[in-house]
Amino acid sequence: MLRLQNRLLSLLRNGSALPLLTCTNTSLHRHFSATASTSPFAAEDYLVTACGLTRAQALKASKELSHLRSSSNSDAVLSFLSGLGLSSSDIAAIVSADPKFLCSNVDKTLAPRVAKLHDLGLSRPQIARFVSIGAPVLRSCDVASRLRFWIPLFGSFDKFIQSVSRGALGGAAILRRDIDKVVKPNIALLLRCGLSVHDLAKTGISGAWVIVSSPEKLMELVARAEQLGVQRGSAQFKYALATVSCLSEEKIASKMKLLKKALGCSDDLLQTAIVKHPSILRASEDNLRSTVEFLITEVGLEPEYIVRRPSLIGFSLNGRLMPRYTVMKILQDKGLLNPKFSSLIDASEKYFISRFIDYYKESVPELADMYAAARAGKIPSELQP
Repeated sequence: MLRLQNRLLSLLRNGSALPLLTCTNTSLHRHFSATASTSPFAAEDYLVTACGLTRAQALKASKELSHLRSSSNSDAVLSFLSGLGLSSSDIAAIVSADPKFLCSNVDKTLAPRVAKLHDLGLSRPQIARFVSIGAPVLRSCDVASRLRFWIPLFGSFDKFIQSVSRGALGGAAILRRDIDKVVKPNIALLLRCGLSVHDLAKTGISGAWVIVSSPEKLMELVARAEQLGVQRGSAQFKYALATVSCLSEEKIASKMKLLKKALGCSDDLLQTAIVKHPSILRASEDNLRSTVEFLITEVGLEPEYIVRRPSLIGFSLNGRLMPRYTVMKILQDKGLLNPKFSSLIDASEKYFISRFIDYYKESVPELADMYAAARAGKIPSELQP
């Protein structure tokens, strides 16, 4: 039989199959498939060849698929994902992040849940986008009923998915949270603080995470935000809440002690600065120290001036402060401009380029290149402030 198989395969490869093969091709295919199916299922190889994972990703993911004995169910899952309009790279990302998704039942789980998303009013591209970031949730719970709760809070599906795709709210895992026991009590407390879900989503991952923390934890965080001196209902309260949600009381105390020493200010003045800009506490102690040192020793700003304009400490030293200071120094040295440092720093990137780079391109044609080099950290030493 083996010799016959080899002979027939040789004829097929050479394109010289006899008419008889037209009749026997199907049965041969079944025979070869049955023969192949008796081979052990190699999950790692399958993840590479069928799913598009790298060898390193496949090695890690295969540990969760060691129980599989064939690719039949996984093939059905991959076909289902492809049918939703997901690209090969999207599918690879899903499988890499959640290998067990390949074990989902298409007919009993995935297809019915996707049908409910369609009934919810989501378009095919919207469903594909959701699955690309929320596949683990799709296989583990009824997402449609939960999306029906969350979408109105954000105003639209697109706004919700935009926040979730950035990692805000803990990503799509937010849909696993108990709405009645966790989410609704938290939202009620946030509303009493003058905040909406969308407000916190804009502050980043750490701030939005408080929405899905335990109600007891959220009450503790609200109290800690108030201890910073930031009042409920103020514009900065959401940032204070985001700050305390990612920093321990000890870390905050340590950073405030550092700032007090570096700026030589009183507790009251420092608290005034924190109330104006609580997010500065989220910077590392090294960044805080080097930024304050730069503003005082290089730029020549008085500590009291910095305390009253704490947003200066919040800007990136290498990405904004130093590059823009370099531009200011060049323009000053050439007698072209003598602006206030804060006016350059506070300006949007678009306005800064237009007002301080393009405006002087004839007088200082190399200014744009110097600024780009400074932002990339490649400015020559002789041009550094």
